[in-house]
Amino acid sequence: MSSMIEDICELLDSYNGRDKVVRLACYTLKLYGCLKEEKSWQAAGSRLSNARLMLRLFDDIPMIRHSYNYGLGKHESSKIAAVLGVLANIVDQVFLPVEKVCWLHEVGVIKLSPATADRLEVVSTALWAAGLYLSLIQTIRSMRHLWWSRDCLQCSEDGGEARRNVDLRLSLQTVTSLKLVLDITHAVSCLPAGCLWGEKIGSTKVAAIATTSSLIGIALYFAKKRLLK
Repeated sequence: MSSMIEDICELLDSYNGRDKVVRLACYTLKLYGCLKEEKSWQAAGSRLSNARLMLRLFDDIPMIRHSYNYGLGKHESSKIAAVLGVLANIVDQVFLPVEKVCWLHEVGVIKLSPATADRLEVVSTALWAAGLYLSLIQTIRSMRHLWWSRDCLQCSEDGGEARRNVDLRLSLQTVTSLKLVLDITHAVSCLPAGCLWGEKIGSTKVAAIATTSSLIGIALYFAKKRLLK
């Protein structure tokens, strides 16, 4: 029990860990509110969603540092991996100020025309979806490299432990891919009608998808913590 409590406290002590917990609570409340048709529960979920947005308002400097340290991805194993990494950083870097402008308009600090505000909301959501899509491509490429490593280790008589480690990483990457697919489904569903499946998935299903993704995210956190030592 003490070990479990320590793990939970460690999760909550980090910014990313607490964000995972708040995200799970947010969409769980929204899902319950949709199922029971209780507006108050949905409103509570929306408040938690706003809390996550408030924290993201200060992510620009850490993101700039990350992009600067990554550079042009010279440390990557291939040019394709480097290009994907740079594109992902650009998308994430642009998303943050666009989201900030949308929030400043929402609270009345910046005055935008309704048409401009709507376009910015679409751009923000599209950047969110694009970032997730790039992450999915990177994860799939990582899985391909792991499969290649696994095939090579099968030819080695002394590679039993290494193969088990590769298999474990493959399993985790597979679950990560599933989570990203759910997140992409969620993000695109928030786009306007006519953009892929935008607005075609009901709010209850969207909340269920986001809740499932949040559960997988926390499960992956503990799995990586315990298994990748």
